[in-house]
Amino acid sequence: MQKVRLLRPVTNKIILISPDHFSTNQKQISYTDADWDLNNGKIFYDHSFDSSGLTANNQLLKNDHGVYNIMPDIKKYFPNVPVVPILIGQKLSQNDLNNLYQKINNYCHWDCLLIASIDFSHYLPASMANAHDNYTLDSLYNQNLNKIFSSEVDSPQSLYLVSKFAFDKNNSFTLFDHTNSGYLIRNPDIETTTHLFGLFSRWPFIKKNIAKTKLDLPYQIDQSKNLNSLGIRFFYGFDKLNTNSTLPNFAIITTESYNKITQSFFPIITYDNVTNFVRGEEKTSLIKKYFDSITNSNITKDYFWGTLIYDRK
Repeated sequence: MQKVRLLRPVTNKIILISPDHFSTNQKQISYTDADWDLNNGKIFYDHSFDSSGLTANNQLLKNDHGVYNIMPDIKKYFPNVPVVPILIGQKLSQNDLNNLYQKINNYCHWDCLLIASIDFSHYLPASMANAHDNYTLDSLYNQNLNKIFSSEVDSPQSLYLVSKFAFDKNNSFTLFDHTNSGYLIRNPDIETTTHLFGLFSRWPFIKKNIAKTKLDLPYQIDQSKNLNSLGIRFFYGFDKLNTNSTLPNFAIITTESYNKITQSFFPIITYDNVTNFVRGEEKTSLIKKYFDSITNSNITKDYFWGTLIYDRK
């Protein structure tokens, strides 16, 4: 927020968009016109925003961390700026967002800041989450709205809106930081949450080939029967999905960038059509056994994270 404030000479309006985390109706767009009493001051709502067609629900927004977690920082760095907070249902399609996008476009001009409060990869092992984030970064850097909407984030809708708004104004993406809870606590097995911290600005747009990703599976996995074991997020967030019966018993995500190829290995086991990750000591043993069988000296082996790195230089 501090960096953004320093880059903006004037900010008179702010729109904050976030996924709707708790509503039973995930096909609605909600807002609040209530003011916010915070420990560091008060934030006012801007009634000039066209809220027609949106659902007013003060309590829903007041209790959603995607909104209230950000408000104190907005007050700190933009102390006198009114805010329009909006929650976006997670079952809305791209077409469902057209009306809201037009409202944002009509309201938000050169003196307006549009903020998207979004968690990125969820519930997956750290190395897989990192590959999914590379997919998202590639779409952001290369302004690919279709890929953005299929990114493995908790609100493709919010990310799509802020990205479309930026790209339509010829703004390009810059990354400040990238975090991954699995890497932070050095645990390759736990479910993670990741974050990308970045901004869109009018700096010259340079197309970057960040990474292309694919998931290879040793056999077909029935998605409908594995929503509780692997989760829906396991099945998207990469460019390609292949099934290859000659593979060892691993799910393998390959991330290919201009200077290296990284393969991340995740031992899996299937019983009665239900597939689970193998974790702990059994996982460590399976990865060690497979990696030790590889004799190519040009490969860097990381036994702890279960990755192989091929240097392309």
